[in-house]
Amino acid sequence: MTDREPVAPPRAPRSPNDPTGVDDGRGAVPIGARRPALRATTWIALVVVAITIAALGWRTMERKAIERAYADGVNALAEGRVDDARIAFDRVIALRPGWAAAYRQRGHATRDPARAIGDYSRAIELDGGDADAIAARGRAWRLAGQPAKSVEDLSVAIAIAERGGAGAAALTAWRADRGLARLETGAIASALDDLQHVAQARGTPEDHHRLALALSSAGDWHGARSAYDRAVASGEQPLWLGERALVLMRIGEDGAAGVDLVRCAELDSACADLHGTRAGRLARELGRAPPSGAR
Repeated sequence: MTDREPVAPPRAPRSPNDPTGVDDGRGAVPIGARRPALRATTWIALVVVAITIAALGWRTMERKAIERAYADGVNALAEGRVDDARIAFDRVIALRPGWAAAYRQRGHATRDPARAIGDYSRAIELDGGDADAIAARGRAWRLAGQPAKSVEDLSVAIAIAERGGAGAAALTAWRADRGLARLETGAIASALDDLQHVAQARGTPEDHHRLALALSSAGDWHGARSAYDRAVASGEQPLWLGERALVLMRIGEDGAAGVDLVRCAELDSACADLHGTRAGRLARELGRAPPSGAR
């Protein structure tokens, strides 16, 4: 029989809190009577974990509330409920005052250009690369009667969008807005550059109408007549007929001008009062008999 090495008896703990002691059921670390420091640390850790979980839960609930309010505002805007949209974005901003998009959206939800400019400006302070906010402020400047500032903002927005590879639709819309603002500042050549691009790229009746206005301002009567023809062919608007009548008189087509003026009066009596009177005055300036429908 092989001799075996004797088994050493368990070492008694050297102190009540001996970290090397093992509870072997024979008293090495008496259960419930040792390591008070470890027990306190455990309770502290559990409390910290509980507080952390509660804080995370609260932040999750708050985030969801903000996201719900934001979605409510966007939906209200899409449905034309501007006042409801503004109330929703007010809630969002109260909970997250540093969110640039919320200020931009709230700017969309007002009929007052000055208030809109304030919201867009705050959005731009928080995110200077937000081309949508910059373009929106540009449109608001024009509504506020400051087309030069409108041109400045829209030019910045277009530059940012071009560098970032923005979609053609947004760029075209912003060039259309800038073209109108340029027209109002008297920068006819620059306005024509924008509006001709838009008429070719998008070609809505309103695009052709805006181009016709710019061409008329430049004295290009034949070009204006062609643009008005495209605008009217796509959607007959009484005022556009009256405007085209004045252009037709400039190129000597008084008969066609009379047809437009009569049709204009049939569709809208206000058009007759406005453009009928202008046609009569223009005929006298040109030294010709007034066409039908002129006053």
